[in-house]
Amino acid sequence: MLKIDVPISVAGETSLMPANMSSTKSTFGTLDIIIFGATLVVSACIGIFFAVKDRRKKNVENYFYGGRKMSPIPVGCSIAVTFISAITLIGYPSDTYLFGLVTFWYCFTLVIPTIIACIYYIPLVHRLHLNTIYEYLGLRFHPAIQKMTSALEIINVLIYMGVIVYLPALALSAVTPISIAWSIIVTSVICTMYTTVGGLKAVVWTDAFQALIMLIGSLSVLIQALIIVGGFGNVWAALERSGRNNIFVFDPNPTIRTTFWTIMVGFSLTNTLSACANQSICQRYLSCRSIKHARIAAFAALLPKITITFISILCGCVLYAFFEGCDPIKSGKIAKSDQMMPYLALEAFKNLPGMSGFFVAAAYSGTLSSVSSGINAAGSLLLEDFIMPCKSHMTHFRQLLIGKITAILLGCFVTAIAFLSSLSSQTIVSIIFSTRGAVGGPMLGVFTLGIFVPWCNTKGAFVGLLGGITCTLWISLGGLINGKAPESLRKLPTSTANCTSISDLLYATSSYTTYPTTTYTVWNNATAKHVDSVEETYNPIQAMSFMYYTATGFLLTVVVGILVSACTGLNDPKKSDPKLFVAIVDNPRLPESVVRFFRFGVPPLNDDSNEEKTEFQPVEMSLSRSRNSSTSSRDYWTKKEDPPLVAKYM
Repeated sequence: MLKIDVPISVAGETSLMPANMSSTKSTFGTLDIIIFGATLVVSACIGIFFAVKDRRKKNVENYFYGGRKMSPIPVGCSIAVTFISAITLIGYPSDTYLFGLVTFWYCFTLVIPTIIACIYYIPLVHRLHLNTIYEYLGLRFHPAIQKMTSALEIINVLIYMGVIVYLPALALSAVTPISIAWSIIVTSVICTMYTTVGGLKAVVWTDAFQALIMLIGSLSVLIQALIIVGGFGNVWAALERSGRNNIFVFDPNPTIRTTFWTIMVGFSLTNTLSACANQSICQRYLSCRSIKHARIAAFAALLPKITITFISILCGCVLYAFFEGCDPIKSGKIAKSDQMMPYLALEAFKNLPGMSGFFVAAAYSGTLSSVSSGINAAGSLLLEDFIMPCKSHMTHFRQLLIGKITAILLGCFVTAIAFLSSLSSQTIVSIIFSTRGAVGGPMLGVFTLGIFVPWCNTKGAFVGLLGGITCTLWISLGGLINGKAPESLRKLPTSTANCTSISDLLYATSSYTTYPTTTYTVWNNATAKHVDSVEETYNPIQAMSFMYYTATGFLLTVVVGILVSACTGLNDPKKSDPKLFVAIVDNPRLPESVVRFFRFGVPPLNDDSNEEKTEFQPVEMSLSRSRNSSTSSRDYWTKKEDPPLVAKYM
């Protein structure tokens, strides 16, 4: 029977933390380790199962795309957990703890990108029978742009995977005797193993299993912590006292780290990139039989994405109520804010053996799902966009062998980057947004130019992409290296006033010396005048919130691309291949004049090219392109009796 403590008032503040919490030593017990280990073993066994089951289907089509006949529901679960990593389960609660309930708007940034993907991008990738999403840029503009964007995505994915491998390793080290180094190694080895041996089918079905683990693990912590603090009424009261009920604060200042506008504008565009122009997600669209099944998978992913995101934000609210008055960072219990959720699970479940291990397994499931998807996607990009154009006559066995070797090598790179991530003092969420936003925004911009702007030419796309990446890298790297003005972070106040044990008080008095990177500057306190004088030394452009990096790169690429195209000679939309474009508005119920206007002069697409009614059939692509035309010639697709599995470019 769990004891629910009555809130204690000390020095005018109320804490919902149990009075005996600090004096009780919590441990990660044997049962916790068994449960945690069991989830890793099950994930590995799924990969082995599909390796044995498909041992006679030794081809790239089955390895990277699941034979293109996968069921939409497990594919939808896989899409969901590719979006949802340990960043959601661990990073979002700590963000809510530090910055308030404004993080609630994360939930609303998931719907619009899914609608955009279903209307525009899913029909396009199925119509063109693409193997990689960047193959479209080679058809629309030039193979050089395809290779450039594909290489950038591989680098981006490796950085992303390395950081999210480090995050649960950091969390696990806070609550178990397992070191960060061993945790990183174990995670990387298991992900690489089941991805290498099982291919996309192993990834998708492991993702479905891990989605269930993530949902149960995060929900169990939320319910147990709510019971301990006395219900959501007490949680809301704690948020009110600390000023964390800031969900309806609409500050337009672009330098503030987390606001309604930075989330709804910046994060929405980041999710649009992930849902529409990301190889990991597009591989799942292409693994479905048809456009209809791919759309079902995309919408099936919405429910778990929104549910787990919402639960994680609620966990952040309960996290603050649980530790109100005795901040675990200032009191020296943990070193970084990203360790808060595992520490909460350890404290909340100290009388329920095994449950702490279940939550840590949920956090690890988020990492395993994202890393396995990333390795599989990066491997397909290396093979399809770089190796096959040069060695187009390789046998299926050699293609598959190269795919598995690249997966192993990519796993090694991920491990190295995870170790490098441990050297950063930034929060995980800020690192991810800074690196992905700097490159992702320009790539979303060049896809937008290709799909919706038929008069944009190759020179415009290339200069726009290069200019967008250069500017956003300058902004993001400058922000990481030079830092941001402390006032722009708007971290909300925390306290150690209610730490009751002697050890807590000793830690609290020295926390600013021991952990200098975790001290808090409250944006509206008495030192605001001093902060203002420091802020003058920061570059005003580099001071923008990292959540705006994607939006900035996107706008720069689109604007520069159109201007350069206008200066170097606009393409004639009437000579464009309609297969490569998607009208912004194309509804048969609308008047023909309206539909014609939104096609911008591009000829209508023939009805017989509509893939909605038919299942995917692999075709050989033969590309004939004029050097002086950025749009490809007609008749790309010719069907053969025995089509190869990989497109031929040369």
